[in-house]
Amino acid sequence: MDIFSKMMFGNTEDRDEPEKEKENEKEKEEPEADPEEAIDYNHVMNQLGSIMNSLDQLKPVFKDLGSMVSALKKKIM
Repeated sequence: MDIFSKMMFGNTEDRDEPEKEKENEKEKEEPEADPEEAIDYNHVMNQLGSIMNSLDQLKPVFKDLGSMVSALKKKIM
């Protein structure tokens, strides 16, 4: 096979390999997760909820800090 044909159409040997690779990928795809490594979505959602509540409580502090920073900028400039 000439170089041009290899470049345009690939090797004929490569055409048979994707089928074998697909079979190997199916076997390698997600192995069953151990119960220890399983994600507890309820725990994650509870943590996100507590983070959001904390941020809601800190919003006034951020507003005060913003006004202080703007006051410092005015004094410097």
